[in-house]
Amino acid sequence: MKSEISPVHQIIAAPPAALIEHYLAWCGAADRYPNSLPAHMVSYWGLPLIAQILLQTPYALTKVLNQGVTLRINGELPRNQPLHCKAFVALQLEEQHRTRLSVTVQTGTEDSPNIVEATLHMAFIHRRRPGNSTSTSAKMPRVDDPQLNWNTLGTWSATAHDGLQFALITGDFNPIHWSSLIGKLSGLPSKILQGFGSFARTLEQLKLDQIAQVDLRFLRPVRLPSEQLLVEQTSFDEVLSAQLRLRDRHGNVYLAGTVQQRSSTA
Repeated sequence: MKSEISPVHQIIAAPPAALIEHYLAWCGAADRYPNSLPAHMVSYWGLPLIAQILLQTPYALTKVLNQGVTLRINGELPRNQPLHCKAFVALQLEEQHRTRLSVTVQTGTEDSPNIVEATLHMAFIHRRRPGNSTSTSAKMPRVDDPQLNWNTLGTWSATAHDGLQFALITGDFNPIHWSSLIGKLSGLPSKILQGFGSFARTLEQLKLDQIAQVDLRFLRPVRLPSEQLLVEQTSFDEVLSAQLRLRDRHGNVYLAGTVQQRSSTA
């Protein structure tokens, strides 16, 4: 049953310079963003706002599955200005076995309130479907289409401590990201990297100044540690869209979706 969920408005102080530098170093972007914030740093200020939205719902937070992130980049976030943020429900769809919920966080300045728009897609599983299906995505990305030609943009690896380090920077302290024991007790093979962490490191392989939107789904968690994950992309088509994925050398795909290039006339 749908519930009334009020938007959350908040003005957040500019992140401290030392914190920004730690975040950039963790993402592999230490030499970038001299005067701005990376759009994917929204996890630092956005997750607390999303939590305020979720606390208004009747759903058990222990049953939530993060499906993916849609990130729209309309400009550069300045480093040294307060962030004007608004979080609201973009989608709430009740189904027989689950509830699909998407929460959008708009971030900007007083003069430009929507410089970055991030939408976290979630599913709350009420009971398993017959046949033990655990699918939560309404539209699976095209990761195995033999007609797609993939180009490797870069690689990144994750250490055993990356989940804890990302938690210390962003505040995402779910123990499945830093405790192997808790990960296994939760039904996972080990501790896993935060979805936003995988998302950020993958995006740093793109030329983000040329990107208008990225829409990625979390297909499987990145185990900690993980070596040599490949970020691959197809060529942009006539509508400036391309497929994007993160996989390992064994062919397992972790993130997949689309990237939209910024129009030269925009």
